[in-house]
Amino acid sequence: MDIWVIVLTVIVIVTILVMARILQRTREQLLVQLEARDHAQEAHQQEWKEQQEMRQQEWKEQQEMLHQEWKEQQEQCLTELEERLVAQMHTLLEEVHTKEAQASRRIDDLKRHYEAALSQAHMAYALAQLPRVEDTPLPGSTGALQEREGKKHQPLSLPGADLSDRDLSHRYLSHANLQNASLAGSNLFMTDLSGANLAGADLSHTNLSAANLAHADLRDANLEGANLLVADLNDANLSGANLDNIRNLSQEQLRTAITDSNVHLDRNESIESLALSDRGNHY
Repeated sequence: MDIWVIVLTVIVIVTILVMARILQRTREQLLVQLEARDHAQEAHQQEWKEQQEMRQQEWKEQQEMLHQEWKEQQEQCLTELEERLVAQMHTLLEEVHTKEAQASRRIDDLKRHYEAALSQAHMAYALAQLPRVEDTPLPGSTGALQEREGKKHQPLSLPGADLSDRDLSHRYLSHANLQNASLAGSNLFMTDLSGANLAGADLSHTNLSAANLAHADLRDANLEGANLLVADLNDANLSGANLDNIRNLSQEQLRTAITDSNVHLDRNESIESLALSDRGNHY
């Protein structure tokens, strides 16, 4: 009995030891498997992490590229906008300069028109105030003495004025300043121009019949085609005057005037010869 108990005990012990050994090996295998699984999980996690980092890097690079493209587009848009604004500004400046130039020209035109209208108004007023010859007292008369004591008449002064084609007949223009004025085609019938300054004036085709030109300054005046019927030229200075095609100028009238070799009389040689022969008598 004792032997069998011992044998059984040994068998049980051996079985227990074998089982313990098996369990230890199983445990070691499980540990190895767990470690392998852990290593696999770690490798998978590392791979996943690397993939995430790579994706994140790619996304970051893509975002930076998109941001750069957006920035370039914005810069291009700003450049185009700036160019358009500069072009519009230049256009506006040109329009402003054009309008300023137009306004300046308009102001200048209005100023010239105003000055011309004012000059015409002053001239019209001055001409309207001219006394008639028949209303002017004769020198030395009682009326002349009263006029001298009262308001003295001021001679007309319109140098360079355009008085062409006007009716100034019977007007009192004694000692008037009409130097370089244009009286072409005007009617000066019986007008008193005694002592007037008509140097360089245009008197072409004027009617000077019966006009008083005594002591008038007609140097370099243009009297072409003028009518001088019975006009008084006593001591009128005709030096350098143009008398071409002049009408009704008598030798007696020319004798009383002051002439020189520069008087244009090429259409009437007899008067020219008379003027040249008598010029010494008036200096």
